[in-house]
Amino acid sequence: MSSQPLAGNIRPLDVFSSIADDLRQVETAIEAALSTQETMLEEVSTHLLRSGGKRIRPALVILASRFPGVELKQVIDVAVAVELIHMATLVHDDVVDNADLRRGRPTVNALWNNQVSVLTGDYLFAKAFTLLADTGNNRVVRLMSEVVREMSQGELAQMASYFDVEQTEEDYYRRIARKTGYLIAEACRLGAVMAGVGEEQVQAVYDYGMGVGLSFQIADDLLDFFGDEETVGKPVCGDLKIGILTLPVIHGLAHAPRRAELRELILSRSIDDTAVARVKEILTESGSFDYARGKAREHIEKAVRALDHVPTLATRPALKTLAEFVINRKF
Repeated sequence: MSSQPLAGNIRPLDVFSSIADDLRQVETAIEAALSTQETMLEEVSTHLLRSGGKRIRPALVILASRFPGVELKQVIDVAVAVELIHMATLVHDDVVDNADLRRGRPTVNALWNNQVSVLTGDYLFAKAFTLLADTGNNRVVRLMSEVVREMSQGELAQMASYFDVEQTEEDYYRRIARKTGYLIAEACRLGAVMAGVGEEQVQAVYDYGMGVGLSFQIADDLLDFFGDEETVGKPVCGDLKIGILTLPVIHGLAHAPRRAELRELILSRSIDDTAVARVKEILTESGSFDYARGKAREHIEKAVRALDHVPTLATRPALKTLAEFVINRKF
């Protein structure tokens, strides 16, 4: 692996200041896990590391483990595994979505090809599960296996729902729980499991993570409409153009005064910039964006209430601050 620093593009969050040293250990361990003598794999791995990321999921593993008397070493290994799984899903997602940009940088499939992307994602999954197996805790292996299964099902469900104007909010929530919620929730649960606390506390941090995960995805869906392309790191309104209907659109299809027009635009399966402008106008008029923001806030408030059940968790203030970041983020 190159000796040049790799973490320069990671955007640090103030909420993580209390675990900054731990996250530096995570970053070092990620680089070590991806170190290889295979030339192409080394190039791809270096590209992924240079692409950075917020490292929210490994941070959640650590934050959710901060109960009294916890040994950090195995928690770091689990945090690294969770991030490698997240990286693998992004590499595979970019193939599925035929995406050219991720975090403002070319995707693996854009720089190499789909075959390299698929195999790189498989490699990342294998490295992650090796780290989990090395903990000697079969439960963490099983939990993350279930997450990967759910994420795969969620991705397939999303593909099956492209331009489907009949889908409901229930369908949407089931899909985003699988695609986003479960991984964030399990990151929290794994931290508590590694801390060896009781099941009530494990469930509480899982519930926190699920609320954060659902809100994270709703916020992401809103950024798809209103985010700055340079800040978000990918084209705006990309989901809508390929037929992914998110919460504001589903709400508009059910409640907008101009819902027949909205339905016609989506069923055309040809959503250019002019059509996007019309969709945004319809959804603004119907209050669909405000509705989605309200739902994101509801999930965050529910997440924060779950922390009342873990009074001995030292990082509760940081987790509450992170929840606010998720709902107010610009990237």
